[in-house]
Amino acid sequence: MKNQTLSLLAISLMTCGASADFYYDATGDLASPDFDGEAHLDISSVEITNDANFLYISINTQGDLDAVNWGKFVVGIDTGRNAGDNSTDPGSWNRNVDWGRGITDFIGSWTDDGGSGAGAELRSFNGASWGLTDATSLGGGDVTADDSAHASGTQILAVSLSALGLSDGDTFDFDVFSSGGGADPGVDHLSRLDQATSGWGTTSVAGQFMNYTVSIVPLPSAAFAGFIGLAGIAGVRCIKRR
Repeated sequence: MKNQTLSLLAISLMTCGASADFYYDATGDLASPDFDGEAHLDISSVEITNDANFLYISINTQGDLDAVNWGKFVVGIDTGRNAGDNSTDPGSWNRNVDWGRGITDFIGSWTDDGGSGAGAELRSFNGASWGLTDATSLGGGDVTADDSAHASGTQILAVSLSALGLSDGDTFDFDVFSSGGGADPGVDHLSRLDQATSGWGTTSVAGQFMNYTVSIVPLPSAAFAGFIGLAGIAGVRCIKRR
């Protein structure tokens, strides 16, 4: 078991992604009365990191996602591979949102622990139309969702870098918002420190997108040897804070 653990550790270290960025949002910025008491839709921060194969997105909120059993969390990404689309219907999700720019990829996720746990879909724009790249229900592995931190208000997503057309050194722009069902707006946009919408029936407007640069840094051989010498290590997380 120990040898197996060290082997897995060795693989992890050799391909370790070396970046983690934190993006903070104002809290208590939801419009009243429509969103009173909906702390699970109030985004406090988003953390993005990557390894050699996946982009990891942790969306942190002020509420308990297990307690409410509902909520949608959406990530809009502009990789720049085409002009993108500023549509209210990115791949049939029908969000009442004005991105203020084109997006090339759309991650729609849900937190319905009462029946189906966490799930997600990855949709991409080819320059003319939207298509479904993968979904947790399809099990292709290009997008996954994790409900293990729902009690603390966190939705965790992982999406394949290759599915996004991204590699080491690439920078993309993005926004994240919380929402409800149907044609609801973005209740809280990470890109804005003020209210993005005045209520359920009003289009939300995104602010200035954030950006993230994919960084894959192999561990130097000397440091790698030192890590292997530490018996009993179950795992290592590589983080670089800018």
